[in-house]
Amino acid sequence: MITVETWQRIRSLAAQGHSARAIADQVGVSRNTVRAALAANDWEAYARARTGGQDLEPYRAQVEAGLRRGLRGCRLLRQVRQAGYEGSQATFYRWLQGVRELAKPRPAACRFETDPGEQAQFDWSPYTVVLGGKPTPVFVYSLVLGYSRRLHWFPSLSEKMDAVFEGLVEGFVHFDGCCRSVVVDNPKVFVLRHRGADLAFNDAFLRLCGHFRVQPIAGTPRHPQGKGKVENPFSHLEDWVITGNEWRDFDHFQEEVAAFESAWEQRIHGTTQVRPVVRFEEERPELLPLPAHPWTVLATTARTVSNDCLISFESVRYSVPWEHAGQQVRVRVCQGRTLVVYNAAGQEVTRHPLRPKGTPPVLNPEHYEGLRRRQQASLATLIARFRERYSAASQTAESFLRQLLAHHRHRPERTLAGVLELLCGVPDEIALAVLADAAEFQVSRADYLAELLRQCLNRSQTKTAAALPPMQLSLPELSIERPLSVYGRALDRPESETP
Repeated sequence: MITVETWQRIRSLAAQGHSARAIADQVGVSRNTVRAALAANDWEAYARARTGGQDLEPYRAQVEAGLRRGLRGCRLLRQVRQAGYEGSQATFYRWLQGVRELAKPRPAACRFETDPGEQAQFDWSPYTVVLGGKPTPVFVYSLVLGYSRRLHWFPSLSEKMDAVFEGLVEGFVHFDGCCRSVVVDNPKVFVLRHRGADLAFNDAFLRLCGHFRVQPIAGTPRHPQGKGKVENPFSHLEDWVITGNEWRDFDHFQEEVAAFESAWEQRIHGTTQVRPVVRFEEERPELLPLPAHPWTVLATTARTVSNDCLISFESVRYSVPWEHAGQQVRVRVCQGRTLVVYNAAGQEVTRHPLRPKGTPPVLNPEHYEGLRRRQQASLATLIARFRERYSAASQTAESFLRQLLAHHRHRPERTLAGVLELLCGVPDEIALAVLADAAEFQVSRADYLAELLRQCLNRSQTKTAAALPPMQLSLPELSIERPLSVYGRALDRPESETP
């Protein structure tokens, strides 16, 4: 049997007018092969003829039953020999191969459609994208509604359990409702064990499903058709958004994905022949309403705020508002890049960009505003503030500062902060006078300065009063006339009766 290349060359040479003998010499085949190639309108690959096996047909039913039971070929050969087969072993195995091919299930599938609000499918896909000039691993989570085909893509920088649950919950929140069931794959975050009828879900995933009142469905292993509605759109996301593109940062990438999602929902769907946003209006009333309490409260971990208004998360400390000092808060990671802090009622308190291990404490100055007694971060800052206001105007103030630092070697910032707070609203000339008295009397505590400030204010008020002109009081003229007999009666009255 000649190859397709030889067959094509023979027919081409014949069209050029060469004889069969000349073609046979050039190609290196016989003239009969040339004539056969010219007579055939199409090339056919060589297939070895199946010989024998006719005497095995009476045993077909027995062999097919053995294959369904899982029997091996050697055992089937022994059974047919016991039943009367006398042919060769090679003939039996060639015939058995054909029987097995016919017994294989055909790769046919029936398209599965669901009613409105009945089923959603969830999955995610990892990518490496260029953010700010650096290759960065990202994970795009996707939730698609089975009836309307509306979908929601949620990018994240993490593939941990909390991030996976966050992607699923964000899909529920985006659609403002849940389907009665959700189909997921078989990773450990969802399924602990799936061997046929032996199925065990992850307890954390069951808590999430119970919170939203949905029924989880684990996809059949090695059967991608069961989740085709959610898996197929990833290829379009790769082709139209991810491949060959770069982004300034993660926010820019998220904006591009959201823009493509909005455009994708406006297309005519190839199966339903309806735009997903239009078909969603039929599905919206059938969705289960979201619970009153958000899942973010249940999915968080507890932390206790220290006295200096800090919490620890993955070996890094973050600040929270001072009102929560000593209390317990709950934290969660959003999109693998933001730490969100909630109070006991589930209300968001603050959020910080997530920092790697070994990072110094992440402090927000606003979290320390309003403290009754403000603790300053640095002694150097307090000294610079004092010298900027007072030492530049008077050398006495510098002497007072040196005296304060010498008297309070342990935590001088507390005393200096108290002095600055005491003098913050006092005019500079009075403040400098108080500092001069304090330097003269060798005192530096804020309570002593408060007494000196009171005395200084009294002296200032006395000097001001002395500088004013004497006050002229004008009393009204009164005309009071009483007869003298009244006074006489008062003198004659006994002492005990005198009013």
